Amino acid sequence: MITKTSVVERFIVNEIENGNFSVGSKIPSRSALGKRFRCSRTVVEKAMDNLKKSGYVAGSKGSGTYVIADHIQSGKIKHLKILSDFNITAENISCLPDFNFDDLNIAVEWIPLERAAVNFEKLCEIGTAVIAMRPGISQIFMLERLRKRNIPVLLLNRDYDGFDYIMTDPHASIREGVSWLLIEGGRDIAFVSHRPTVKRPYIAERILSFYESAIELGAHLNSEWCISKNIDSFTEDIADIGRRLFGAPRHPGGIFILDIDLVLPVVNCGQGYGFTPGRDYKLLTFDNIPELEKRPGIAMMKQPDLLYEREIRRWLNSVYNNRPFKSSLKTELNVSPEDI
Repeated sequence: MITKTSVVERFIVNEIENGNFSVGSKIPSRSALGKRFRCSRTVVEKAMDNLKKSGYVAGSKGSGTYVIADHIQSGKIKHLKILSDFNITAENISCLPDFNFDDLNIAVEWIPLERAAVNFEKLCEIGTAVIAMRPGISQIFMLERLRKRNIPVLLLNRDYDGFDYIMTDPHASIREGVSWLLIEGGRDIAFVSHRPTVKRPYIAERILSFYESAIELGAHLNSEWCISKNIDSFTEDIADIGRRLFGAPRHPGGIFILDIDLVLPVVNCGQGYGFTPGRDYKLLTFDNIPELEKRPGIAMMKQPDLLYEREIRRWLNSVYNNRPFKSSLKTELNVSPEDI
């Protein structure tokens, strides 16, 4: 629900941005604003306090309130709200990326995506910017509402039309990984992934990038080994993948598993057939699997978390220049020292 306070704030901010209230000009009195919006003086005072904290206006009772120089055009963000698809609790909040912008005087707050609608007015506070981590299609309407309220919005690892984003470059990243897999495992390679769904819209581009890279690099693709399927019954579907990859007389020399949740189940299934990654086939994963780190014959495409903070800083410094912000980052290919 939109509050009277936010309505008064937004009116004044819009007048400043549109040039109707210039720097140094006096804004309407509390009484005039109260009459215009049919609200109490207390509501207007609260709106004025918020605008002062955000650097839009200055003044005191009796002397009037004036527009000051360090308003929104100076690019000052005071609050960064990060909407996460991760279920945030007191116990697991330490697992979230440590984005720290204290040197910019920006306070960071993590909010679960499912609670974003409930906190909508809080997200619309003056001086706030919003980052949405891996938002689904169902959240786009809410993010559009934020943009209409002039709140800067950045997407992490999603690209929806018109939004600023920072994301992994799927083609450059996968091409590097597939190149390693062909060199180490030979041209007969396999591919395993979930099928694209509304919950996993990013998979389609990654699957396309795999096939483009495999064809460009001269891989031999066997339809029996190229597996992209809906995982409806996990145990049965993993068993089917295992039979196709390891149960026939001929097996692939390299396997690329796109989804992190499929890696260990497929590896364990292969071990049931007597196949060990590194010894019997080379393994490429999209993301880092701690249980498999530094094992020979395994390469992991680690997503560039440290670069994300650098790119977020660039975005924060550019949110008011009215130019789209598009940043694509290549993964870091981590291989065992023995394979270098």
